[in-house]
Amino acid sequence: MSPGDELERQPLTDPDAHPTKERPLSIMVKVSIALICTVFALGVCLPSLAATPSAAITTKAGTAVYTAPLAFPTDKFKSMYWTPQRQEGEPQPVIPDLNGGDFADELNDPNKLPEAPPASEAAMPSPTGKRPGSRTQLYNDTIKNISAIIEDASMSACDRCVAAVKAGQHVARVEPEIVPDIMTDLCIKYKYITKPSVDIGCKKTFLPQVLGGSYTQVLSYAVFDGDSKDAEYICSLKLGKCPVPRMDVLTDDFLNTWFNGQRDEPENVTSRSPKTGEKSDKNLRALHLSDIHVDARYVVGSEGDCDSGQCCRADSFNTTLWNQPTFAPGTLPKENISHPASYWGYYHCDPSWALVAATMQAVESVAGKDGFDFGVFTGDIATHDAHWHLSRDLVRYSEQAVMDVVKSAIADAPMVIALGNHDSAPTDLAAPHSLPDGNGNQLSWDWDYVAKALSHEGWVNETVAEVVRTHYGGYSVSPRAGLRAIAINTDFWYNGNVLNYINTSNPDMSGMLRWLTDELQAAEDAHERVWIVGHVLSGWNGRNSFPNPSNLFSHIVTRYRSTIAHIFFGHTHEDEFQLFYHTRDGNSTDVSRKTKDVVAHAFIGPSVTPSNNVNPSFRVYSVDPETYEVLDYDQYYTPLNVNEKLSDSSHGPVWHKLYSAREVYANLTAISNANAYSGQVELDNGWWPKDAPLNATFWASVTDEMEKRTELITLQQTLQGRNSIRSPPCTTDECFQAKVCYMRSSTSELGRSCPGNGAFGSVQS
Repeated sequence: MSPGDELERQPLTDPDAHPTKERPLSIMVKVSIALICTVFALGVCLPSLAATPSAAITTKAGTAVYTAPLAFPTDKFKSMYWTPQRQEGEPQPVIPDLNGGDFADELNDPNKLPEAPPASEAAMPSPTGKRPGSRTQLYNDTIKNISAIIEDASMSACDRCVAAVKAGQHVARVEPEIVPDIMTDLCIKYKYITKPSVDIGCKKTFLPQVLGGSYTQVLSYAVFDGDSKDAEYICSLKLGKCPVPRMDVLTDDFLNTWFNGQRDEPENVTSRSPKTGEKSDKNLRALHLSDIHVDARYVVGSEGDCDSGQCCRADSFNTTLWNQPTFAPGTLPKENISHPASYWGYYHCDPSWALVAATMQAVESVAGKDGFDFGVFTGDIATHDAHWHLSRDLVRYSEQAVMDVVKSAIADAPMVIALGNHDSAPTDLAAPHSLPDGNGNQLSWDWDYVAKALSHEGWVNETVAEVVRTHYGGYSVSPRAGLRAIAINTDFWYNGNVLNYINTSNPDMSGMLRWLTDELQAAEDAHERVWIVGHVLSGWNGRNSFPNPSNLFSHIVTRYRSTIAHIFFGHTHEDEFQLFYHTRDGNSTDVSRKTKDVVAHAFIGPSVTPSNNVNPSFRVYSVDPETYEVLDYDQYYTPLNVNEKLSDSSHGPVWHKLYSAREVYANLTAISNANAYSGQVELDNGWWPKDAPLNATFWASVTDEMEKRTELITLQQTLQGRNSIRSPPCTTDECFQAKVCYMRSSTSELGRSCPGNGAFGSVQS
């Protein structure tokens, strides 16, 4: 039997696909949702999880295109700290540190996980007022006051939340150094973090160098009086205790100033040819990678189905079989492990080095002798992890390691990289330059290293590297004549970035969108097409971005719609897309969502990491060399449920072509036959023409077709998780309506207006 035969017609209804016990929220998710609720104890703040999905959808495995070798490719690295004989453990390659030497082997010792990052990595605000009385008195009074707010049953949950946050601000401004300890004590008192235990979770999470420092900054710098909505945003988007404030409509004065009086595209731009590249007989090939999340601390045989922290680690455990949160890493008895982590990865874990290397080998094979012309990487390099296990060194290690292996796989092809929310320590953090006390530079160590790494790989020159350093990791390059690729740091509209809760009325606190607009204007003036490359999507189900920045971004996209060829995001780990509709009156919710009014779309690239319950994947676009518009793409994946059975095999993971976009979506006969097609491109007997690009009109028409043929939505649901045996079905009218609505949502406000309150946005469980 050939490596690919074992997949043929395999049913995707594995009896082990869905755990009998719902997997609780991980410590990282709990802390992220709880933020200042956890800090200042605002009652029960963790929302209920969606129902456990039922049986998965069956589909074919796709065509096998590459079989990875069993042996780890040691020749891709300068040397190895350790290499397994077969699959008894994960390999540890030596990764050079551009700041000097190599990253130490101890950094990723799986049995010696760090207790916390160095204390020197803390960033705290300076006091701005005089402390009343002694420090001890202030400490005790704060605990007493906030406890009284928490326990005041006469107040609504929203009012308690806002009151507690405001009470926290006073102490953060006069005595910021004691705030992390107050957070810890309140967390323990009200048991807001229970995994791996109350003491461990609370004491480690709120250390100043973990999350205590950034939370204290928010409390000190945010505005909680007057017309400010900072407190309401904290208590809604972060804590779920208040209604989400309405998006601020952009005024005519603001928009006229923003676009220098030119709010519409000039006629000479709308009428000119979209062709800016050189004519060629051959289409270009562009690679799209996203969300690799390499985990160099992955442990073969460890608990894969953990219910706290990062799974597949030496300290992972499942409380149904083990109830002792403190134990020496790596000593958990085999009989107390519910699902041992396999060498080639597991659905609840970030990828091991073995899986990352096999992915890059598949990328190199698919590239073939002609290779790729260029590529995009839409962010998230570092692993998901307990906050106290993260450090600046781990992030730098991950950035260098991943860029090195990607470079090895794509040879001389230019790669445009946008940073993700996990590419920082603490995770999710990006600080605007305008923060006081020097804290606007608290992530400069990251931007500086990324600039070095991009330059080291040959992807930017020194001039562009300086832009990377000063623009939060963002930059603009021209991978080919007539194409400008703009990488932006989307953490500045991500609602997981706690520093975004400071001055929420400003849609561009960081200046990132101002810089993007200026780059787009320069591209328009130079008659270039643009690819915008980011990480966090601006819309879909509305659960990721802030309303005000995503509203402004939608206006920017409308203004430069003829210049923008494509937009690329990642972040969700899933195969999705979203549409942008014409908006110019300051209110992106006031759009038609009709195909005739569509102006742009975004590809949302699937992840390499299988976390959580998706199959590793990458994508290759076929691109028109003159217009830089995508003509088609092929999606590749490897099925983890099969890879787990390769322990006694002579080969590694088998990679498959799952589908091509045209094969799946070009059939528009239902809307054509119903005279419901409203696109500008003439169809070919109900099919999208072979020579027409997969542009915004195409994808908008696909959503129209989905409304006529709901089986297309069901298929898209399967593709969203790349044939994962754990993807839930989409078979109800509410799910059908929600999915199409998500695709037509370019902003968080539009996404939140969709049916189901965001519940159908993900296939992960």
